[in-house]
Amino acid sequence: MKAILTYHSIDPSGSVISVAPERWREHARWLAGGAVRVVGLEELVQLPSDVDAVAVTFDDAFANFATLAWPPLREHGLPVTVFAVSDRAGATNAWGGREEPGIPTLPLLDWDALGRLTEEGVSVGGHSRTHPDLRAVDAAALEDELAGCATRIEAETGRRPGAFAYPYGLTDARVTTAVAATYRVACTTELRALEPRDAPHALPRLDAYYWREPGMLERWGTPAFRRHLWLRARGRQVRRTLTALGARP
Repeated sequence: MKAILTYHSIDPSGSVISVAPERWREHARWLAGGAVRVVGLEELVQLPSDVDAVAVTFDDAFANFATLAWPPLREHGLPVTVFAVSDRAGATNAWGGREEPGIPTLPLLDWDALGRLTEEGVSVGGHSRTHPDLRAVDAAALEDELAGCATRIEAETGRRPGAFAYPYGLTDARVTTAVAATYRVACTTELRALEPRDAPHALPRLDAYYWREPGMLERWGTPAFRRHLWLRARGRQVRRTLTALGARP
């Protein structure tokens, strides 16, 4: 099984973007243990479909990545991609100046920290300039959010990003086409493992939030793991359907 594992913040709040520090340490030990091959995001896409491998990603570039998430990965030489919101570096995840109920407002890595992490081996990917719903912006703003993000990351870190993560996981045909003009691969939040049919700019991921229970991630690739994944994906689909129905006039 090939899959992309995604995290946001390592903190004890219990929010939907959070994995507790003690659980992350368990995940990191498992990743370092060799039960599954850990590779970079772009390398994973190129591997044969029957390879058992995982890529690790972190969205939003929270400051706690540097203090809690990165040390065990660095110790074991494991690759990771951190998706940064370029105009919010050194600020917080209050996107558009608004805090979101149930989501902790936390500091994001600044450019000095992102530069040091790049030198230590972290891949910094793009996550737009300001974290909007890209489907709702016009053509000029879309180009600015995408290419402007890549240009700023390159200027600050010395390396142009090849990977992108859609803010909120939201995209459509227009946005995906625009992303493909700037980035080599892009990640959604569709909850499933990779399949041979997946386009490089519409990659699904496994949200680590659903593997917070002890021992769950360690069942990687087993029937129990796949059943848990199917149930979580179905539950997410039902919630989205109900939300869409509730939004109709």
